Amino acid sequence: MTRALPDDETRRVGVIDIGSNSVRFVAYEIYGVATTPVFNEKLLAGLGRNIGRTGQLYPDGVARSVKALARFKALAEAQGLNKILVVATAAVREASDGPAFVRRVKTETGIKIRVLSGEEEAYFSALGVINGDRRSAGVVADLGGASLELIRIKDQAASDGRTFALGPFAALDDPAKPMAARSLVRKRLADAKDHYDVRGGQLYLVGGAWRRLAQIHNERKGYPLRILQSFEMRSQEATALGKWASEEAASDLLNWPGISDRRAETLPYAGLVMVELIRALKPDTVVFSSSGLREGLLYDSLTAKVKKRVPLHDACAHLAAGNQQGRDFGPGLFQWLKAIAPHLPGCFDEENETRLRRAACDLVGIGKGLHPDHRADLVFEDVLYAPLAGLNHKERAYLALMLYGSFTGRDSTPNDAAIHYHLMARERQYARIWGAAMRAGSVIAGRTPGILKYFKLSFDEGSVHLKVKRGHEELLNRKAILRLQKMTSLAGYSLKTNWVAAGQDESD
Repeated sequence: MTRALPDDETRRVGVIDIGSNSVRFVAYEIYGVATTPVFNEKLLAGLGRNIGRTGQLYPDGVARSVKALARFKALAEAQGLNKILVVATAAVREASDGPAFVRRVKTETGIKIRVLSGEEEAYFSALGVINGDRRSAGVVADLGGASLELIRIKDQAASDGRTFALGPFAALDDPAKPMAARSLVRKRLADAKDHYDVRGGQLYLVGGAWRRLAQIHNERKGYPLRILQSFEMRSQEATALGKWASEEAASDLLNWPGISDRRAETLPYAGLVMVELIRALKPDTVVFSSSGLREGLLYDSLTAKVKKRVPLHDACAHLAAGNQQGRDFGPGLFQWLKAIAPHLPGCFDEENETRLRRAACDLVGIGKGLHPDHRADLVFEDVLYAPLAGLNHKERAYLALMLYGSFTGRDSTPNDAAIHYHLMARERQYARIWGAAMRAGSVIAGRTPGILKYFKLSFDEGSVHLKVKRGHEELLNRKAILRLQKMTSLAGYSLKTNWVAAGQDESD
């Protein structure tokens, strides 16, 4: 196990991942339990190419990897990272000259490599999925260049991980003929059929080849949300994608625009393995995870105390870190709105709705410094695509729409296609109601911590009540009242208040 990181709020940690196909360096900022990549560079070195035939590392890949590692070390040192984790996976683990490669890297670069066992590789990949969304439950499948790892996850824990020699470099002779490997794939998955049966549950796919296939699928189908983390497909649709990739489009994928040759040659085979996994394990839903081994290593480095924190809330706090006023105001706004929150309609169950509403309040200040005419649009896009853990695509659209509603009353958003794809009309209305409530509170308090204490919200008999503390009536104006009336109108309620405009007699 890696040494636990300190509990300081923000740390910068680097991970160098020496895989069978790629060598990658990612620098992360860790805020609480949230991990945000701030630098990402990879080289498709093909270290495990031909390992299935030769049993050794690919010579050109070795030279390319050593050169890349020297650069990555220099980058890591220049960035002043708190910690650097360096691991190697299946190719180095299985190759007869793997130990020699580890020694060469140590001699030439000074980097000490930790070679993961197959069980460790599965375990850390599973932890990455869990940190991406704590609710994850089912089976994680991580496809690398030389191996496939399977492991069960449930209740934020991973167990029973195994590795299979089913990476494209270990099982595939000709990238243009992936179907020739089908009998071998089925044979090697035979033991997994009963052991990892996830009938009716979820199968989480980790690995660059699968993410690429999902990206191509979304581009072809016109899916309106350009993000892969937590993208879901029904098993039938995923099977159709896998068959398309491994049969009809196999030759086309080898020359797909915008994809390097070294990545493209793994795609048809990745489609075949997807089909055979679904056939063997019988999941109801397939979920693509951008969070895997590297994020799992980071999660494992955290203390038990930090792991208890809520990733979404830490991620939102990190996103809002540049605006101290917003960070201070958001929690107070959430507490102030709690008095009427149970009476405002929501899209999800109470616990999840509360989690998302708090996240929205945490982000209420991220528009600072943006031009007022464009602030709502820019905040909407930022939230829609921000690296926020613990969100499926529907929740992401809902959260973005709440933030949009906190800045504007317009119905049209910069990405109506994504909003309408994931949210029904009544759900869009619910998001706008909370957004309008946040907007009203922001206007009343001038986004200033401490002002809300002079105002009290309550709910009674279909009406929202706003009571101004006696002697502080001057803190409220008609604009604030109009904002609150907008929210209550959206929710189907009336507004009652003891506020009286300046120069107006209470008896008027």
